Amino acid sequence: MVAKPVTFLVETNNAGPGNLEVTVNNGQVPTSAQAQGNHVYAISFTPKEAKPHVVELKFNGENVPGSPFSCEVVDVSRVTVAGTGLEKVPVDRPASFTVDSQATVDQLEVKVLSPSRHVLEHRISTTDEAKLMVEYTPAEVGDHSVEVRVAGMLVPGSPFLVKAYDANKVRVTEVASGIVAKPVYFSIDASQAGAGNLEIIVSVNGRNVPNYVQSEGHARFRVNFKPKEAAVHTLSVKFNGEPVPGSPFKCRVSDSSQVVISGAGLKMSSLARTAVFTIDPRSAEVTDCIVQVTSPSGSRVPVQITGELPNKVTAEFQPGEVGPHTINVLMDGESVGGSPFTCNIYDVTKVQVTGLDHTKVNRPVTFTVDASQAGEGTLELVVTTAKASVRAEVAARSRGLYDVTFTPHEPIPHFVNITFNEEDVLGSPFKCDVRELEPREVRHLQRKESQMVTAKGDGLKQVVTGNAASFTVDTKGLDGELDIRVTGPDGGQIPARLIKLRSGLHRAEYRAEKVGSYSVAILHKGSPISGTPYIVEAADPRKVSIQPAGDCFSSHECALKVDASGAGRGSLSVGVRAAGQDVKHSIRDLGGGLYQVLFYPRAPIPHKVDIRYNGVPVQGGPFEIPVRNPATGHAVTATGLGLHQARVNKPTSFVIETLSLPSKDFDVLISGPEDWAVPVKCYQQKDGNLLAEYTPHTPGNYKIEVMCATKHVKGSPFQCTAYDASKVVLDHNKTLVAVGEPYAFKLDKSEAGDADLEVQVESPSGVMTPLEVKTGPSGDMVEWTPEAPGQYRITIFYGGDEVPGSPMILDVGESGLATVKGSGLDGGAVDTPLSFSVDGRGLLGEPYVTVDGPDSVARVSVRKQEEGLYQVTYVPHEVGIFDVRVQWNKRDVAGSPFHPKIVNPARVRLIGGWSSLQDSEGRLELTPREEKRLAFDISEAGPGKLRSEVTYEGRNVDCNIDQNGSRSRLMFTPPGEGSYEIRLWYSDLPLPDMPVFGWAEPVSTGDHTRVTLQGHGLTTARCGDQSEFIIDGSSAGPGAPDVTMSGTKADISVSLTHQGGGIWRAIYTPMVPGAYLLNVMWSDRQVRGCPLKVNVERVADASRVICSGEGLRHGMVGNDIKSFIDTRRAGPGELTVTCSGPSKVALCDLDDHGDGTFTLNIRPQESGRHALNVKYEGDHVPGSPYTLKVAGAPDPSKVRVYGPGIEHGVLASYQSRFICDTRGAGAGQLTVRIRGPKGAFRVEMQRESQKDRTILCKYDPTEPGDYRMEVKWSGEHVPGSPFVVMIFDTQDELNRYMAGGYSPTGMGRAPSEYYGSIGYGTTYGAVSFGQMSWRGSQAQL
Repeated sequence: MVAKPVTFLVETNNAGPGNLEVTVNNGQVPTSAQAQGNHVYAISFTPKEAKPHVVELKFNGENVPGSPFSCEVVDVSRVTVAGTGLEKVPVDRPASFTVDSQATVDQLEVKVLSPSRHVLEHRISTTDEAKLMVEYTPAEVGDHSVEVRVAGMLVPGSPFLVKAYDANKVRVTEVASGIVAKPVYFSIDASQAGAGNLEIIVSVNGRNVPNYVQSEGHARFRVNFKPKEAAVHTLSVKFNGEPVPGSPFKCRVSDSSQVVISGAGLKMSSLARTAVFTIDPRSAEVTDCIVQVTSPSGSRVPVQITGELPNKVTAEFQPGEVGPHTINVLMDGESVGGSPFTCNIYDVTKVQVTGLDHTKVNRPVTFTVDASQAGEGTLELVVTTAKASVRAEVAARSRGLYDVTFTPHEPIPHFVNITFNEEDVLGSPFKCDVRELEPREVRHLQRKESQMVTAKGDGLKQVVTGNAASFTVDTKGLDGELDIRVTGPDGGQIPARLIKLRSGLHRAEYRAEKVGSYSVAILHKGSPISGTPYIVEAADPRKVSIQPAGDCFSSHECALKVDASGAGRGSLSVGVRAAGQDVKHSIRDLGGGLYQVLFYPRAPIPHKVDIRYNGVPVQGGPFEIPVRNPATGHAVTATGLGLHQARVNKPTSFVIETLSLPSKDFDVLISGPEDWAVPVKCYQQKDGNLLAEYTPHTPGNYKIEVMCATKHVKGSPFQCTAYDASKVVLDHNKTLVAVGEPYAFKLDKSEAGDADLEVQVESPSGVMTPLEVKTGPSGDMVEWTPEAPGQYRITIFYGGDEVPGSPMILDVGESGLATVKGSGLDGGAVDTPLSFSVDGRGLLGEPYVTVDGPDSVARVSVRKQEEGLYQVTYVPHEVGIFDVRVQWNKRDVAGSPFHPKIVNPARVRLIGGWSSLQDSEGRLELTPREEKRLAFDISEAGPGKLRSEVTYEGRNVDCNIDQNGSRSRLMFTPPGEGSYEIRLWYSDLPLPDMPVFGWAEPVSTGDHTRVTLQGHGLTTARCGDQSEFIIDGSSAGPGAPDVTMSGTKADISVSLTHQGGGIWRAIYTPMVPGAYLLNVMWSDRQVRGCPLKVNVERVADASRVICSGEGLRHGMVGNDIKSFIDTRRAGPGELTVTCSGPSKVALCDLDDHGDGTFTLNIRPQESGRHALNVKYEGDHVPGSPYTLKVAGAPDPSKVRVYGPGIEHGVLASYQSRFICDTRGAGAGQLTVRIRGPKGAFRVEMQRESQKDRTILCKYDPTEPGDYRMEVKWSGEHVPGSPFVVMIFDTQDELNRYMAGGYSPTGMGRAPSEYYGSIGYGTTYGAVSFGQMSWRGSQAQL
């Protein structure tokens, strides 16, 4: 190999004496020789270029046998490996790549390892271009390692990582039929297919349909598209450009919205006959129709379908049980619009009438109608005589069970007619005979009727003098005169007024002017009703007076005197609060209407005292009582509301009384929730005191520490509660209730801190009434029952601040009223039927509806759908705001009158007319990239707003509507040439003749072939960085560019700026990496060379990743090899590391420190050169791939020690050298220790180079004696160690020793010991020699 030493051995043992000459390429390449022992020489040379080298060996001028020799030299750095076989390759198909070098087939070594670490067979051949081709066939999906060596050396880039894939393992499932405008889903599983690109195309009739891919993890995807037309859609799925099994798939799409299903059998039918309905596909392309009918018990009902598709078909079924039947209609496997339908099956024969007997005049008759087993339907009942109809009252006892009561007034037969779903029940009409009453029965009936009348209201309990008191009287519909008699405390009569309400009730009103007991008597037809007379106590809370007992101090009892002696009889209630907290208090009755209120303040802050008499606040209440600090003036104190309560985000303060101490002695520390420190400002006051001010930012508890000379002042630390009224959540869902119906809402103040919660309701007459707040486990609840109709205003305060959602407006209607809903109450178009429903189910009566326009009255149609449920339809004939009044039993329902807005979209007029702006083909004339303005006159269209939509090539174009008075203006800018669609709505109703088509014509055309493009943005870009290029049309003539940039994952918006002279500047900022197609058009013609492929790189920059550590260069088997990787300057990305050895993959662990740095830990499984690949976002970092040299574990058994220096000998001719050969022993440290006669030897150790694993040792003894040599490798003796050597003066002594029993002289001298070592690590002996002389010293190499 070029630049690699070539070494060979020459032995001259049998050649005799002479000279050895070695030349390479006629002496052009230097050589070196090294004696390896007796007559053995190591010859080395280093080739500098890749060509055959001729080696001539001559001994005494003559060529040795075989000389000259030829040595082929290859330059691995110039070897290039390329081909598709090194990229993504399919399994079970041959993959190939070429090796371009001067090497022969014999010099090329290739090893292909599968993911399961099996070696794949390969074939090497020579191509026509003198290159070597390698072919192999992957058999399993995954990463393959391809190692290429030339003359035993890895070529650059080796080992290569090849990803094998199998498109046949991609599974596409759940491909089903679809419906227009509804998403169609299917799944793709590529988890077993390996790495690759998935390409999904949905098309119909040659046009692509956008599809959306959602990753579900592990190479599984969920794909959906929304079809816009009823036709077969083609789904093409490819993996790495290869169709997956089954591709292309077919998806049938139908349009079920065109299918019309009609007939009485869809809604209601009798059990006695067949239910029938029709299915009309109209123009929909459907081939299959399935009708499924399910009974209430869950069983399927047989359905018979007559007719053939695509014509109209009829479906009929015979029900077998009463109740709702579910009808599901499927066309080509998809449910049609409105499906499933519900058909109510009823049985009129199951309606039972009981309890209808003969009676007498004016005596009520009550009987029962039981339709509970007859199914859903409308039950109608009419009581008639030969002369007229008789009023009957129906009361629902339970679902389908009713009590019917009527009172006959004539002694003639009465007939009861009952129908169910317009079918007569069995026995209808029923006959009831009526006779005259006797005089005794008439008098008893009158008394009994009076006992039926009831009265209720606050005017019968407690009243306040000077205010109107009222109560209601319910006569239960009985005729007769009512009389109200109110007697005052002095026996005089008090005037009372009686008002008949539209609900049929009566309201009685009177006014108590004096304090005392009143008697209220109620008479019906001269007879007193039950409970009369009522005794009512009248009190005057205004006559209650408050007398403070004096100054109040914290921690001391405070007293208030309440004088209610002149207020009349009543009850006193008191509430005391401070800083949002209740304060303990008590009420002491002193007699004679005098009371004493005692409370115990804990903090020197104002206390709020709420005193009520008979539940009414006394005059001037609630009262604020100042509470002082008893230590004021005597000790350093801190006072103020800011120590106890504060508003969030509002400055809060308190005062520190310093007693003339310097301000520097004081310190204030405030910590909020979670121990957050709160900034505090202190200001020196004129009186010498300090004003501390702070602002809490979150609700919760705050700790306030006030220190004087490092000691707490009295009361410190203080606990302060911060509240935020904006965090109170109001939960209510009603805006309409009836009189007597409880209205409740919830308040959640869990996140708002602690403060006073006050709720007040303002009646229609303006009277403010506080409401009680009940605290429960789920929050605070307010419940209140209105007693009169009208609009109420509920206000909620928290700590004195109004909460979000306050005030609430509540409409209260008369009790027993129906509810109304429907779009006809909001508005609609003129001359178009509008409708709404009136729901009075369970109530007696019927609706009365009037519709009044600005100058006309609309005709109203009220159609009964079922008992108590009505459909109201009206047709307005003019524009404007209408009044729709809805009454039930002559009473307005809640919200009545309603005010729908009626408009006429046909009266929206384009100023100047459409024809003035259209071309000869009736298209609106537009100019590309020039704003278009259209002005409309809406003065005759009614109260509404204009809305628009402009589309171009299937995409919406931004447009704006500016409406001012009777004028409205539409503005939009066409982005390019071509066809446009403009749609307009007025008050969400389409204008006539929509859509309007427009056409944008280019102003003029030029020569698109003369347009040139230049700039870096034409080829590459980086995510998040702005890129640009120039469009030079200066030589192309008139025209303008249009630029699009589309990718597989996203499209990029390109902005154009005209620089003048036909030159345009294009700027874009990509956000998603990948390949994009850049297309530039000039005057609607494609510019030469377009579309261009632009590669958008990720934000991550692998070149800025820093790798460091010895673990990038060398290591040892069995030890962890560590290095450090820093990605902090490279941006966000994915770090991947792989390490491959000669035949095994090393285990790699990345320890993420969480700050963009990592520790890499490699555990190799074999020795040898390893390829370490470090990539960031798929790109190699600087220096990668690294060559990691891994040495084997130290193996002392592989060390060989040989030479005459470890054998016995004679001093005069002794050769003390010996060789330690550590090749194959792995990494370690060689230690040589010699012990012998003191001062009788000198040790030397040497080697050829730092990487040489063969060490020459000698110790040159000068005296005979016993020498002991220990040779160790990584602390363990090598084979044969320790070596004992005996050196003698004469040969005879040596012979006698060898014969046994003789020791050399000099053994009595003190021994000397010398020690040295050489270390071989993973760099193969890259250590420096220290002291080379071993005499009298100890050194380490």
